[in-house]
Amino acid sequence: MKNIKHLFKKGLSGKILLFFNENPNCIDTAKGISLWIGGDINNTQKVLNQLVKEGIIVCHRTASTNAYAYTNNKEIIKKIEKYLKNM
Repeated sequence: MKNIKHLFKKGLSGKILLFFNENPNCIDTAKGISLWIGGDINNTQKVLNQLVKEGIIVCHRTASTNAYAYTNNKEIIKKIEKYLKNM
């Protein structure tokens, strides 16, 4: 996983991380997340894919769509929470 600070400096990934930190039990589509954070759906999808590769977001695939959720990895969550507290 990349440095958390680096992810927050990229505006859209920071918005997504903040959204999931504030809503840790949320599961939503890229379209839904883009509406919540006020981002473009295509860019939101690209960032979500990157965050899935990083292990921060989990993708739940179904036959008709993909839904995204926050990781259950407590170490990653603690790093994000620590960064947010020090912002």
